[in-house]
Amino acid sequence: MRITLTRVLSAICLMTVILLLWTVLRQTHDKQFTQTCHHPEQFQDELHKLANRVHRVLTGLSLTHFLCYGALWGQIRISRSLPWEADVEFCLLNEELAKHDEVFLIRTFKKHNLHMTYNSGEGLYTVKDPKFNGASVQLIVFEEDPLISMLRRVGWKRRMLPPDCEGMTSLECFPPRLITPPLPLKEFGGFVFPVPREGIEIQKYHYQDNWWKEVLPKNC
Repeated sequence: MRITLTRVLSAICLMTVILLLWTVLRQTHDKQFTQTCHHPEQFQDELHKLANRVHRVLTGLSLTHFLCYGALWGQIRISRSLPWEADVEFCLLNEELAKHDEVFLIRTFKKHNLHMTYNSGEGLYTVKDPKFNGASVQLIVFEEDPLISMLRRVGWKRRMLPPDCEGMTSLECFPPRLITPPLPLKEFGGFVFPVPREGIEIQKYHYQDNWWKEVLPKNC
């Protein structure tokens, strides 16, 4: 086979792409296995305090919110954050959030010394205290789809998906009855927060493949 400059350059480009992919995959793999299994008790206490600060701001704005995902697992199992978690998740309703523009929300949290960012693709707000490194509160936004009478995740990544909760599990649907007001209140890390109705029921929708068992991080 004749070796030409074009073939040499193509081979170099291919090797570069392979190297970049390998680097990304290795970093992802390393990240999974360097996760902290047990945060110090002081870290967990500060995380609960951060969650309560966010809860108070949301309450002041009259925004419905409730523990969900990993935070709800922690509440159900040990009434506090799971020891390997570095964030607390609240789920919110897009219909209520839409009454406030993003700039207003950011300024409101800033008044409480909290920094807020928004990921439009995931429909996810992240709230942090600049003085508390490594921790955050995730605000995960849902809206009701009248075609299927279910709540589903927002964000442009999901916006174009058909309203098929069974086929499109990334919509993370759940029935509205689980958040019919008034919401129950449960202890979480020494504070009291709203939770969905019917206990573990919402987790059956969000963790369809393993809601009945405890799934630990891979290195724990």
